[in-house]
Formats: sequence, structure tokens, C-alpha cells
Amino acid sequence: MSERSRLPPLGGLLGGSALLLITVNVANALHFVFHLVMARMLGPAGYGVLAALLACLYVLNVIAESVQTVLARYAARAGSPGRVRSLLARSLRQAARATLPLLALWLLAAVALARLLRIPYPLSVLFSLSLAGVVLLPVNRGVLQGARRFGALGVNFVLEVGVKLGLGAAAVALGWKEAGAVGAVGLSLCAAFALSFLPLRDLRRAPAEPAETPSLHYGLPVLAVTATVMVFYSLDVLLARAFFPPALAGQYSIASFLAKGILLGTMPVTRAMFPIASEAENPKRVLTGALAILAACLAPALAAFALVPDRLVEIAAGPGYGAAAAVLLPLGAALSLMSVSNALLLWRLSLGRPRFWAALPLLVLLELAALLLFHGSLREYAFAVAACNGLFLAASALFAAGHGPVAPAPE
Repeated sequence: MSERSRLPPLGGLLGGSALLLITVNVANALHFVFHLVMARMLGPAGYGVLAALLACLYVLNVIAESVQTVLARYAARAGSPGRVRSLLARSLRQAARATLPLLALWLLAAVALARLLRIPYPLSVLFSLSLAGVVLLPVNRGVLQGARRFGALGVNFVLEVGVKLGLGAAAVALGWKEAGAVGAVGLSLCAAFALSFLPLRDLRRAPAEPAETPSLHYGLPVLAVTATVMVFYSLDVLLARAFFPPALAGQYSIASFLAKGILLGTMPVTRAMFPIASEAENPKRVLTGALAILAACLAPALAAFALVPDRLVEIAAGPGYGAAAAVLLPLGAALSLMSVSNALLLWRLSLGRPRFWAALPLLVLLELAALLLFHGSLREYAFAVAACNGLFLAASALFAAGHGPVAPAPE
């Protein structure tokens, strides 16, 4: 489909990883600034409300990541721009039809969240703008990823976060407080969806060709794996809102946000790996290269968490978040383990429909049980999160190794 698609697998992995690491981490840096600004402008209690809603978005992003992963594999294997055009048009129609039912479900669920997590219901209604980024945006981003248009994909992430930062800071400064921050999140995702059509406009010139329809046979394992990963690394922030007072939960949210920077910062490597491994003659070699790049990225981040946690928290949130420094290293270790687990799971999905995928969600129940038992203090809670992620890595390694041949998605 492009000159990049004919690069040797490891060359494409290095080039794609580098391009996405630069652009996506610019977006992550802006995302970090957004949280820094919101933490300072809203204070611990107000920031805790925003963090809880963002954790809900991370959980809802199960749908977004699943759609993007499925579309990336089918776009990578499409073989011609005409087939990609047909795949994109059909997928957008299906996503549009799914938006209203998802909106209705969110507005119902928000009633329970208002009581459980002490989130005002009007904020949850405003937050529903974000559903554009859950259903529609991942269709376009999945096609960009599968077609290896990594530069355009990374720039779209930068534009999304830039809009969020600018609108959020302005709205809170005008006195709209949490409502301004939440509205900025939703509007930024709507803007990113609109802008994602620009790098795909050349597909309109390609004559439409029959394209393979994404299969539920493949989509269900992708959904199960994605849901398990995203719920697993978001559940601790949601439960912290229930276990700890608002100010203490806000401090945990800052430490968790900094730790999630490790996972989000290295995720471009797995995004580049996925379409390349889907087509590679030797996918194990692609995985080995991806894990080596991950190791080179994770080591300095963990060293900083170990050596200067107080300084990192102070830079991120200023005074009033001292308890966050004590849990930064165990949370950083937890998200480093998750980064490796995510690479193993996505590599297996790149090969086709894996076996034993339905057992993975049981790991979320184990994490829930552990956090219900160990939340006597923030430190105990953080170490329980780290231990759960160690177990998750062991299970991911077994999943990636598999038992028997890969069951490919139907052609």
C-alpha cells in the first residue's frame, strides 16, 4: 500500500516506533501539562473528580482500542487503497449506528457512578461528548495505523491533546471549574475525529473494491484482551475514590497518572509492532525487537521514579501532594510490567485469533479481590497493585506462548 509497507520488518518497526515515540510522546507531554494545570487550578478534591471521570474514559476506551486494533489488522491486510476505502466507509456507518445506544447506556450508568464515586450527574452528562472518541475516532485511527501512516496518526494525538489543554485551561480560568475541564476533554475528542479525515482524503480517489468485513470471530478476542488490560490498569484509581478520602484519593491519582506515563509513553512501540507483525514472515523476531526497544525506554523511567520521586510529584502537582511520592515507585513498576504484558498480548493478537482468550478477564477479579483486602494505606494499596501486575505479566506470557497453532481470523 505504501513504500513504508515494503520496508524490512525490523526496519519498519524501528522507523515506525521512532516516529510514533516522538509524536505520541509530544502528545503525552501535553497531556502531562494538562493534568499539571488541572491539578493546580482545581485543587486535590476537584482534580479527583476529573481523574475519576478520566478513569471512566479509560475503561470506555476498551471499545475504542478494540475497534482500532481490529481495523488496524484488517487495513494492514487489505492489500489496496480501494479495499481500505470500502473498509473505512462501512466501519464508519456501523460506528455511527452504535453511538446512540452507547450514549443511553452511559447516561444510565452515570446515575450509579454519581452515588458510588461522588461525581455530580451534570458532569457525567457533559462528559458524554467524549463518546465520539470512543466509537467514531478509533475507526479512522485504526485505518491510519494499519496503513502504517504513523506520522499522521501521531499528529492526530498531538492535535487532540493540544485542543484539550487550550480549552481546558481557558474554561477553568473563566470560572467553569470541573465543568470546563470535562467539557474540554469531550470537545478535544470531537475535534480529533474531524481532523482525522484529512490524512485519509486520498482514499476518495481510489476506486472502491470489495473488502473483507471485520469478523466477530476475531473481534471478540480483541475486545476481551483490550478490556482486561484497560480495566486492570484503571481499576485502582476508581477504587481509590471509594476507599480513601477525596484529598488522599486525589494524591493517589497524581501518582497513578505519573506511573501511567510509562505505559502510555511506550505504547507507540506496540502500535508500530502490531501491523508489522501481522504481515511479517518471522513475527517472533518482530516481538523480540519490540521488547528490546521497550527495555531501553523503561529502564531510565524507573530510575527516575526511584531516585527523585518527590521532585517529580512536585513538578507535576506542586505542594499538597506529598503522599504521592511514597507510592510512585511501586506504581511505576506496576505499569512497566503492564507495558510488557500489553506487548505480548497484542503480538499474539497480530497473528490471528488466539486460544484461551476468554480466561484473561478472570485476572480483573483477582485484582479486585486483592485491592479489597489490601487498602489499609496508600503504600499498601500501591504494592498490591504492583503484585497484581506481576501476576498479569506471568499470565500474558503464557497467553502469548499459547498451546497449539494460532487460529487465524477468517479471510
